[in-house]
Amino acid sequence: MNPQPDLVHAIELLADFTEAFTVALYVHDRHDDTLRPVAWHTLSKSFRSNEPISPGEGLVGYVAKHGRPVDVDRYEQGATATRLYNSDEGIKAFLAIPAGDVGVLVVDTKRAVFGEREKKIVREFADFLAIMVHHQETCSRAALYDRILDLLYDVENAALTFSDARQFYTQVLDAARRYTGLAMGFLCLLLPGRKQFMVEAVEGPSVSTLRGRAFPVSQGLIGWIFKEMKPLNHSRLRPLQGRSYLVTPDEPMRGYNAVLGVPLLAWRRLTGVWAFAGQSGRIFEEEEEMALQLAGNRVAATIEHYKLSPR
Repeated sequence: MNPQPDLVHAIELLADFTEAFTVALYVHDRHDDTLRPVAWHTLSKSFRSNEPISPGEGLVGYVAKHGRPVDVDRYEQGATATRLYNSDEGIKAFLAIPAGDVGVLVVDTKRAVFGEREKKIVREFADFLAIMVHHQETCSRAALYDRILDLLYDVENAALTFSDARQFYTQVLDAARRYTGLAMGFLCLLLPGRKQFMVEAVEGPSVSTLRGRAFPVSQGLIGWIFKEMKPLNHSRLRPLQGRSYLVTPDEPMRGYNAVLGVPLLAWRRLTGVWAFAGQSGRIFEEEEEMALQLAGNRVAATIEHYKLSPR
């Protein structure tokens, strides 16, 4: 989840009220059963902002697992024991409060204690931040549905108005690339014999040299979608030279960490694959994948009906 500015401002306001060293909101990650910091304010250079925390691990994990707040004054152990820092920061007091059902709010200080007024403010902020997170999730879902409707409309409009295959491929690929927000898009069709596929259309930097070339379905991530006839949704990919690639080991594009692709199925018959890749800081939801599949099936039906696939 990418925090909205209002959430970050609320964290900063709480840090001002409490004169905290660090204030951080950890939210449950639905994809891997961990908690991740989504908004924080810290004076530390060793705060573990990119590290997930498992339930039961450290201060945040304990509160998440047991649902009980932790209130410690005159703390004498090293700060690394809390799992918030990579080095000791001289923390003397900390509070960790359940933030509704969304996660954990943690506040610490180098002073010996938090006053009762400060503790009351932290508890109230925990409830307030939970409401803000739910509101943000509702807004994000509404925006997702808008994007899905735009994708389905653009694909349907392209299917009804195109004049030639190249125009159709360009329009639907552009619509889906904008929908995913990724920089590169590929529309590939299965060749007769069903052992190779043709890259019919591409979008994005450094990919034009792949258009019009044929590749075996036994290689690459796109080949995997052809073979398995299943969607591929990977948001934390680390491409390895010669080992993980989209189409071919010598492909010109580099630096992507997200790949989303689905088979193009016309009445359950495999026609092709469209796939998208680029840099992304978020994880694609199952609903996003399903919408791309639905739009892809409309593309496949159009290709089959008008006999646009390679013969």
